[in-house]
Amino acid sequence: MTAKSWLRVLVAGAAALTLAGCSKADRAVMAAPGCPEGPSARPTQRELPAGTAWAWDAPADAPAGFREGPVPGLTDVVSIADSGHTTVAVRADGTVWSYGTNVGGSLGHGSQERVHEAEPRQVTGIGPAHAVYSSGPTFYVVLRDGTVSAWGSDRFLVKGGKREGYDGVAVPERVSGAEDVVAMGPNLLNAFALRSDGRVLGWGINLTDVLGDRDGTRIGAVPDVGGVVDVAAAGEAVVTVKADGKVCAWGNNVHGLLAVEPTGGQSARPVHVAALKNIVQVAGGSDVAYALDRGGAVWAWGRGASGALGDGDTSDHASATPVRVTGLPEIRRVSASGLTGYAIDTEGGLWAWGSGTTLGKHAARPIRIPLPAPALDVSGHHAIVLPK
Repeated sequence: MTAKSWLRVLVAGAAALTLAGCSKADRAVMAAPGCPEGPSARPTQRELPAGTAWAWDAPADAPAGFREGPVPGLTDVVSIADSGHTTVAVRADGTVWSYGTNVGGSLGHGSQERVHEAEPRQVTGIGPAHAVYSSGPTFYVVLRDGTVSAWGSDRFLVKGGKREGYDGVAVPERVSGAEDVVAMGPNLLNAFALRSDGRVLGWGINLTDVLGDRDGTRIGAVPDVGGVVDVAAAGEAVVTVKADGKVCAWGNNVHGLLAVEPTGGQSARPVHVAALKNIVQVAGGSDVAYALDRGGAVWAWGRGASGALGDGDTSDHASATPVRVTGLPEIRRVSASGLTGYAIDTEGGLWAWGSGTTLGKHAARPIRIPLPAPALDVSGHHAIVLPK
């Protein structure tokens, strides 16, 4: 037998031993279809219409007597991010504003003292900004030039995955290595940024292979991922939609986010979520994901606790098969926060389901959130509505 033949035998034997030591779930993930190549993509920063910031439920730590309504001074807003304690908004002039409870510097005003600011104040030293995103009390702002600035309670993530202590960063700092960024999908332990070339940058903790099969925590392109037009972190997994409408996911499959059964196992290799087609946008919550198709239908899969799947079941269950969220009209945008899904219909109606949709209540199926005007976007318990 030649040396090359012996090598083939050794490789085959090693693979057989590896499979023999794996669980059924691990083997199912390894056998799952990979992400199709598909066409290349050149995503751009989404045009964001301006409106008024409207708080429709009390944020955490809100002072007594909170009333829903317009946020003072936050008009002409194009992007908003509500962490549950702090809210940050970007206005059409590129300025950034924040209010709420300061958690490890989440207000971006230079202090880490836990205080509550009831009225928005401008975050200085940043701009012109395009859009804002949050992962808990850490905020990321994509600037119009494609760079990213960040601040908040997690110095590790603000610094692009560099180990520089665990205290917060109270003023915006540029995330080194994040360039040509058009959108983001941050998470509590890691962050993801979509570049204009269709690649995805990732940094942070890699316990579930969400950064791909690579060592280290610093910012870098996720291997084997391209042609992407939207990205969302969904707890311990990441989901993307490609230019041809196909959805791919990688990371942990314990809640079925890789659409592989039996649930369990994890993969650094992107897996094709074959049941989803003609998708235009994805959103991710706490181990639950949502996809919007070209026909305006919303699909959900992953963890269904508190009604997060919108399937009428509030128990802590999971679905590896994307299920259509029924009871919705034609939808034009989806969003998520924790175990809550949101959808904005073509008329600007805001819908929500899951945990804490309003007044701390769970909704097993979509309910309409009353607003004074059509909604343009939503984050947590804040919406951007058309000015009257």
